[in-house]
Amino acid sequence: MFFTTTRHPNQSFSTRTLHPSFQMAVLFVTACSLGWMIASENWLVVAGVFGLLLLLVRPIEVSIGLYAFLIPFESMTTLDNGTGPTPTLLRYVGLLALFVTLGVGWLRGRIARPPQTALFWSMFVLWGGISTLWAINQEAALHRLPTALGLWLLYMVVVSVRITAKEFSWIVLLAIVGGLGASMYSGYMFLRTGEAIGRVSLTEGSTLSDPNFFAVTLLLPLSLSVGGVLSSRTWSRRTLFLTGTGVISFAVFLTMSRGALAAVAGITFIFLLRSRLNFRLLLPVAAAFTALMFMPRLFFERMQEVSTSRMAGRQDIWQIGLHSLRSYGVFGAGLENFSRAFQRYAGTSRFFAGDQRSSHNIYLTTSVEFGIFGMLFLLGAVRSHMRAFPRQTQNTFTSAKLVAFEAACWGVLIAGFSVDILWSKAFWFVWALSVAAVYVQRENDQVSGPVTR
Repeated sequence: MFFTTTRHPNQSFSTRTLHPSFQMAVLFVTACSLGWMIASENWLVVAGVFGLLLLLVRPIEVSIGLYAFLIPFESMTTLDNGTGPTPTLLRYVGLLALFVTLGVGWLRGRIARPPQTALFWSMFVLWGGISTLWAINQEAALHRLPTALGLWLLYMVVVSVRITAKEFSWIVLLAIVGGLGASMYSGYMFLRTGEAIGRVSLTEGSTLSDPNFFAVTLLLPLSLSVGGVLSSRTWSRRTLFLTGTGVISFAVFLTMSRGALAAVAGITFIFLLRSRLNFRLLLPVAAAFTALMFMPRLFFERMQEVSTSRMAGRQDIWQIGLHSLRSYGVFGAGLENFSRAFQRYAGTSRFFAGDQRSSHNIYLTTSVEFGIFGMLFLLGAVRSHMRAFPRQTQNTFTSAKLVAFEAACWGVLIAGFSVDILWSKAFWFVWALSVAAVYVQRENDQVSGPVTR
């Protein structure tokens, strides 16, 4: 596991538990019901009961861990095929994680004051909600608002409930396993079809989901896997994490997302910067470069056509978006209204970029939709978050586990320059989980002391 120590022995949390006789009664009724269902061969119900029991025994690990596991599979968990945004299983798992984590935090007295960075994110979402009052299209703004509030609520719960080291280790492991599983499936699709499939992603009904978004969901598992290589003390564990690094890198490269490739380069740079050129870092870097050797010709063609394709038309979209700041640079066009502002300035570009296009850039989206105030809140949140990561001194090293989260944060920020992931679950989960990582590492340091040279 990533973290093996427990919280500081001097720290006490009040705990509210159910009466032992009530617990025994629940277990007795559950055992009898489970036996009857097995005898009746109701296997789906049996699996549900086992899942419920596991949730009762390990609520934090199961709820948040399942959410982390399913993020790369989100496009495969749609629940209907109607028009417009479709609900996914991950949305309901997120609601489960929210209420279970909040309930555990209250029952066990683990709710604490959220960090300062949560204030900036809260102001960012609040300003987005207020912007619906003057949005160009209020219907579009109100349609996006529940998603924004849901992501913010889950973020606030994760950063406000103190997760133990053991619980956190399972969440990290499930995040890596989820990324590895999705990568293996996408790699299998490529090996089965060859270059005929083009850019690789996961299936969404009869079509492929956006490869750029799929690549972003793999950035956190990839960074955590590299951190596992650096922090493992045995060659068996190191080999497992190294294999995971190679497989996930292979899947990221197969998406042929240029933004994701830049994000991987940024992740590598952060590891090089923070680990002081640790020789172990050569292992995951070698695994990633090995994955490049198996890339199809289309991968290298896409890398070469960046300038000729004007970044797949993004340059023209960004030019129009910048022109729209003349009208919306102060208060913004309103939540989920970049495409409407784009439409009003569509004729200001030399090349036709289409109608009602998305920005493909979270910073341009924020500037146009929320104006200067929203951009200040976003930059304040990122700055506050990054300052919370401890820095190495002459006599101490920064934990490779924390470096993995810092690198993942920088990775999604870099990917945000070419992919509009502002209201994606992968984007918000990186920030929430890395806050928990800083807390867990701080508790470990209080127990064992910082790592010295």
